[in-house]
Amino acid sequence: MKSIGSVLNEHRGIGPGFDFLRIFLAIMVLLDHSFLIAEGEKYQFSQPGITVLQAAILPMFFALSGFLITGSAIRLRLKDFLLNRGIRIVPALAVDIVFAALILGPLFTTSSLPTYFQSYEFWAYFANIFGVIHYVLPGVFEHNPFPATVNGSLWTVPYEIGCYAIMSALIIFGFLKRPRAALVATAGVAVIIIALKVENISPSSMGGLFPPESSGYTLLNHFIGLRGLMLYVNFMLGSVLFLFRRFIPKHWTLAVMSCIVPIAASFALPDVSGSTLCTIFAPMLVYLTVYVGMLHIPPIPLYHRGDYSYGIYLYGYPFQQALVSLFPKLTLPWLHFAISLPIATVIAMGSWHFIEKPILRLRKKFSFTAQKGNTSEALPHAEAVMK
Repeated sequence: MKSIGSVLNEHRGIGPGFDFLRIFLAIMVLLDHSFLIAEGEKYQFSQPGITVLQAAILPMFFALSGFLITGSAIRLRLKDFLLNRGIRIVPALAVDIVFAALILGPLFTTSSLPTYFQSYEFWAYFANIFGVIHYVLPGVFEHNPFPATVNGSLWTVPYEIGCYAIMSALIIFGFLKRPRAALVATAGVAVIIIALKVENISPSSMGGLFPPESSGYTLLNHFIGLRGLMLYVNFMLGSVLFLFRRFIPKHWTLAVMSCIVPIAASFALPDVSGSTLCTIFAPMLVYLTVYVGMLHIPPIPLYHRGDYSYGIYLYGYPFQQALVSLFPKLTLPWLHFAISLPIATVIAMGSWHFIEKPILRLRKKFSFTAQKGNTSEALPHAEAVMK
């Protein structure tokens, strides 16, 4: 029976199915947002099975990220790792924020332009670039079915930053070279987060310690809000799976069980939310993610010419909102998705070829010296894991 590590070795450290998985998950996010944006408050999936599948999309994204980024982090010094991540994430994010505030906002606001540009919400929106999330631009999309939210996808940005902080700590304390220590740390964090999730403990439930108007509450709510705690678990488990890749078998029966058990649990426990089930069964979800990444899956036509997943995820939401604002009768989610997918794809392609990819070439101007170590197998190439 082959291991995850042996499959990576056969493909020079690059999982053959990860490119497909990235695009597939990004498109699923777009589909999910079409239901939310087109239907507004009516949007709700309550059917067992579907709730888990819906809740699994972003955790799988973070599991994939943890697995791939560990391959980069284990070879780089801390400053180079952070520079890598900054160059990959910040440029497209900054373009998205600036475009929404300076172009999209003035076109769709119901406020006068002087009022728009002088408002607190306008200036606060630029804080999104630094992970301090603001969803509102004055008067923008305020009459949409899901009103006022310019880009709901931004809510994961603080958790992405938090994951990089976790990886930085693993680098600093040498846990990436001590897989057992990383496993113990991950298990401890997972137990705490699962307990918080099950008991429904969040910053909002700690009003006595952190009043809602305090800066402590704001910080907690941005980086450890209950909604995103599960993302940390999946990221860390993805990292641990990479560290133990030589010992973890790649077998279809494990993948099938990893898919069936959470879905079956959603039928057996209909009162438990999909996100809670995905947190409890996070190891299975992470294994399924990596297993798919090891498969030979043909590339999706048009989507194999670059890494468009980040652009689809990042830019899709505001243009989906704009679509509903321009065509208020566009309330059928599947039709909304069918129209918004090609729009988001074209924008993501432009972002990749004219913004993200050219800036990634700047890495060659810096020193990215991999730490030398004795390893019996190839590690994922930095160019691959940075996608």
